[in-house]
Amino acid sequence: MENLNSFMLENLERTFMPHTSEYQRYIDFQTMRDMKQVIKGKRPVYFDLDIEELVEMKKRYIMDGFWNGVLFSAVIPKSNTFRGTLEFYGKPPKMLLGRFEWIEEEKAFLPTFLKEEFTRKKGLGGTLRDFSEVLFKHVNTYVEHMEVSGESTTFEHPEEPIFEDWDFPFLENHPDLQQEWTTLKERTEKQFRRMEELDIEEQYALETMMDKDVPDFIASFQRLSDENKENRKHELIETMYDLQKFIETLERKEEESHTQNFARSKGIIASKYNKEDENFLSRK
Repeated sequence: MENLNSFMLENLERTFMPHTSEYQRYIDFQTMRDMKQVIKGKRPVYFDLDIEELVEMKKRYIMDGFWNGVLFSAVIPKSNTFRGTLEFYGKPPKMLLGRFEWIEEEKAFLPTFLKEEFTRKKGLGGTLRDFSEVLFKHVNTYVEHMEVSGESTTFEHPEEPIFEDWDFPFLENHPDLQQEWTTLKERTEKQFRRMEELDIEEQYALETMMDKDVPDFIASFQRLSDENKENRKHELIETMYDLQKFIETLERKEEESHTQNFARSKGIIASKYNKEDENFLSRK
């Protein structure tokens, strides 16, 4: 019976909705139909929702899951530091179909990326966009409920130092590297303090580096034998260099931003007072 229903749906699609063949290899007809049912409120979004993983970080949650076989990845902010985002991946799930971000000014989810097939047919992109809003509201409520019920354990002490996982015992015997590491942490902390000013991709990269990548690297390095630690010290130096280059990139963009703001302010002053300045100079 299930095969018969599937066959009938395929025939209906070919007969009455030939345009859907463009996205058929990403999201099938039945799934798109179910999305529309969810948007209209005729079925709950949590039906067929399978949450695969929920990772908690200092400023956000990252949730991966499946809805009717379509993989999605949601970034749920704990504050306004990050905009909420939702990405959809088709079949196979490695292919990104669309990325939707919450735009506060519009009070809506809008696509920052959409696969060409969905862009060409406005109805398809609109369905994915409207479904994003409903799905995100549900997963956000799920996280809020989890926090209230006390199931969250990763970030229990927000008053703890930012770099509690960046302590590097190996460096205690290498004062020169220890000093470089301390300086790197100070520069990283400065960028972390201005997190809201960074582009969203840079926000993700910086927080992931701080909360996961660096602590994981330190833990992995510390598991080496003392001899191997010394033998692989050059890899540690290379990693520190990579981190430094990333921070330098953020610092350079910060300086460029300051320069642009200064030029803009100077231009406003010049345009407002230029006439008065000319009169003043002519009197001299």
